[in-house]
Amino acid sequence: MSPTVLLPPLAALDHAQLDRFDYVIIGLYLTAMLALGAVLSSRIKAFKDYFLAGGALTTPLLICTLVSSYYGIEAMFGTSESGFYYGVAAWFWFSLPFYVFITFAALVIAPRLRRYEGAMTLSDILERHYGQPTRVVGAIACFLYSAPIIAMAGMMTLMQFLGIPIVWGLLAAIAICAAYTMLGGLWADAISDTMQFVLMCVSLAIAIPFAVEWIGGWTFVEQMKAADETAHHFSHHGGQSGWMLAAWTMTCLTVLVEPAFYQRTFAAAGTRSVQRALLTGIVLWAAYDWGVTLIGIIARSAVERGMLPADLEGKAALLTICMEMLPTGLRGLMIGGILAAAMSMIDSYSLLASGNVVYDVYRPLFNPQASDRRLLVMTRVGVFAVMIASALISLLFERMRDTWQFMSGIMASVVLVPVMGAFFSRPKPAAGLGGAIGGFIGLIAFYALLYARGEFDDGEKTFVWRIAGAEIWQDYAVLCALPVSLAGFIAGNRFGKEAPR
Repeated sequence: MSPTVLLPPLAALDHAQLDRFDYVIIGLYLTAMLALGAVLSSRIKAFKDYFLAGGALTTPLLICTLVSSYYGIEAMFGTSESGFYYGVAAWFWFSLPFYVFITFAALVIAPRLRRYEGAMTLSDILERHYGQPTRVVGAIACFLYSAPIIAMAGMMTLMQFLGIPIVWGLLAAIAICAAYTMLGGLWADAISDTMQFVLMCVSLAIAIPFAVEWIGGWTFVEQMKAADETAHHFSHHGGQSGWMLAAWTMTCLTVLVEPAFYQRTFAAAGTRSVQRALLTGIVLWAAYDWGVTLIGIIARSAVERGMLPADLEGKAALLTICMEMLPTGLRGLMIGGILAAAMSMIDSYSLLASGNVVYDVYRPLFNPQASDRRLLVMTRVGVFAVMIASALISLLFERMRDTWQFMSGIMASVVLVPVMGAFFSRPKPAAGLGGAIGGFIGLIAFYALLYARGEFDDGEKTFVWRIAGAEIWQDYAVLCALPVSLAGFIAGNRFGKEAPR
């Protein structure tokens, strides 16, 4: 985590403004979101209706809500940013491992989750195997991961790029997003995600041919291959070391303990619906990832040619390209698609994070007899509080990649080993707590040593600790912390007491 502010000045383009017609398109989209929440609020009768949509999500809804929730603005900006700096390696090592782990989650983990009748969250699973303390530690990790910090950061970047006052623009977006999520819960989330999913896909599909034509056709590929600065952009490794590629792959393990996956699975009408949704989603994610990676590479080519400012930041690559080459109307559609990506993540994960606090921590620790109405009211209020807190926390990070690594590091280091241990073995209760706390300690120790002993690399815009001829990069967080979690799990299982029968 970097102490610098997330929003250094972006290269301002005089023509990076929207026309009146563009704003009309965006306004219609936001109005539709509010109307949706108001209509669906009548379906909410109990906490399960609000948090799990009554357990009735079908395959089409699951496809849209899972694809758009997983593929939020952090993936649009983050993947295009990685494409800008590393080329096709952004797809091979940031994206491709996700598809492998998602396939495993669909075919192996999803059927196991149907055994947990009455469960609503991942923390319910932890408590059933390891007890309440592990539940609470896991809930804290889930909250830190689920808080939509990256989406808020992306929203701020969007506001700043378009010249919209960040504070007022963000407050307006939060108000609209909070309103329909607070009113309609997961029903509003899932159905709004369907609209957002369509807008995301259509806008990107239109943008890609415009971007290729704008850069002068596919000859840009050969020109980049011939240049020393960008020759590695078309090698699968992107010029990175094997350790770095392994670290990127390890962060993808979070898919196996993704809170949204567990919530949607418990909310599904059946296991087959979840499996079909995830396997269909892989095709859509792969295509979308290729698209935003390509736009990031095109932006880098434009910088090398002098068509874009030399100091262009990678996180602004997608926005800059789209505002450069799209005509009026299509600009509004593309910004609407980016806004949809942000809102699909903000609504989904704010609901999850609020549930982590209210259902997973407040209810078991402070009010086990809490009524459905009380849980419902507190979770709704919590949605808005999570959004505000996430916007403030996002200011602590400089790059979206850093934010994602920190959040995924928490989830993979703290929760992965205990959850997988519960699914594939019969561990003692102490094993789960040992693995969770060990992961927390390992991750905190990693960042403490990195910032105390390491130094900031201006070229890579990240921290690196050089020791005894070796280099430990900020990207290695999960690589270093996960073994500590595994050691804690093994120690707890070895020396802990057997669970009472």
